[in-house]
Amino acid sequence: MVFVILSRKARELVLCVLLLTLPVIFLYSNIKKPSEINSFDRVILKISAPIQQASVAVFRRVLAVWQDYLYLVKLRAENKKIRSENKILRANNRILTAWAARGRKLERMLNFKKDSPAEMLAAKVIGRSVSPYFRVVRIRIDRGDKEVAPGMPVVVPEGVVGRIHRVFGEYSDVLLSVDPSSRIDVVDSRTGSRGILKGSGDQKGYTARIDYLLRQDEVQVGDQVVTSGMGDLFPKDLPVGTIVKVLKKSYGLYQEVVVKPAVDFSRITKVMVVISPPPPPDPTAPKKGHRRTRKSRVGLRPYD
Repeated sequence: MVFVILSRKARELVLCVLLLTLPVIFLYSNIKKPSEINSFDRVILKISAPIQQASVAVFRRVLAVWQDYLYLVKLRAENKKIRSENKILRANNRILTAWAARGRKLERMLNFKKDSPAEMLAAKVIGRSVSPYFRVVRIRIDRGDKEVAPGMPVVVPEGVVGRIHRVFGEYSDVLLSVDPSSRIDVVDSRTGSRGILKGSGDQKGYTARIDYLLRQDEVQVGDQVVTSGMGDLFPKDLPVGTIVKVLKKSYGLYQEVVVKPAVDFSRITKVMVVISPPPPPDPTAPKKGHRRTRKSRVGLRPYD
């Protein structure tokens, strides 16, 4: 009642004194030895115990929340760093994968050139002409009139690409094997049946057909078609494509055969131009697997 009667400043002063005095009393009662504790101290300890427990619980809770916050901040920073490193590693991995694929292609091209008996010149594809259906109809390479000439075969390890069609300056256009004006002497690798590969001119896909293939020749879907080596242009046994359709009519001398090319013209970036065909085989050379027999020396011998 007296506290209510007091003025506002007096109440505030009394409250401050109590707030400052109580912790001192609690501390004084807690630091006493057990033998020195009196009845007043016991009352103070009994009152202060729940307050201390609540304070400790609140402090531990606040400390736990603060530690969790610091941990999350640190974890967030580490995650950001890891994500940045992973992004860099993924980019480097893509670059290394591209370099490895490029290296494998170059190695395959070099081995192809090394193993071929024909003289070849490497060239880079620098341009493509496409149809309205985005089908490649012609490619351009970085070899000109000082190095190549019209009619020279163009090949890759996968098979036949086509022939040099036009040469101008430092560049050349390549006529693909699926072009309607292309002609390549080919054989069926399984049966040995021979014909002329001619492009179908399909604007939507890459297909060709074999003309002058006799109707009695037993070719079938899945047969591999290779170059015959006739005409001193393309080296022999280069892959040309795979037979995907055979249509035999009940009349006529020839059958209709459709071939899917072995080369994906939209993906090639480097080619080989056959500068000179392989030399003809030496008829006097011993055949493979043939062992020369040594003639027995019969006749006069030198005098010992």
